[in-house]
Amino acid sequence: MGSGLASQLSKKHEVQIGSRDLRKAREAAAKIAGVRGDTNRAAALWCETAVVAVPFSAVGSLKEFSRALSGKLVVSTINPLRSEGTVLQYASDGPSAAELVARSLPQSSVSTAFNNVPAAFVRRPPKVGVHVLVATDTRDAYEETAMLVRAVPRMEPLYVGPLSQAESVERLTVMVLNAASFEGNLRFAPRFVSK
Repeated sequence: MGSGLASQLSKKHEVQIGSRDLRKAREAAAKIAGVRGDTNRAAALWCETAVVAVPFSAVGSLKEFSRALSGKLVVSTINPLRSEGTVLQYASDGPSAAELVARSLPQSSVSTAFNNVPAAFVRRPPKVGVHVLVATDTRDAYEETAMLVRAVPRMEPLYVGPLSQAESVERLTVMVLNAASFEGNLRFAPRFVSK
């Protein structure tokens, strides 16, 4: 998800990829025109908005960037998943991943987005539009997140409520991924239609 978003967002925004390993960050960035790679700390200090695409198990490590990300929007793309045979399960026994990000970064504004969209769609947007579910606590955070969503071709943000709704978004993602797997179609995402 992270490299796909970096590639798409770099078409309209300055993008820097962060990693614990500077060499890995630079290698990943070298594959995307105009993108730079640096350490997580340097990227956190540099950015205006951070998109977090880390494994669920790494959410607690975000605390070390609390000062660097203070006052900034942090978009969580994290889905807490675990595999049980051929079925994915929701892996958080407590708050959603996005709420845990918010706890780790109390001076940041946090939203969740891109969770319900396959990484393949971010890398190569589908021919039809896809709704990206967005949960966040303020209108400003929603508008800023929505701008990032719209930077990806044929992606449309859909506000689903405050950050307390992030668990529902993350759980929906588990169902979507299971449906895609069972149907043998890994390029699968829900579209919400109104009359």
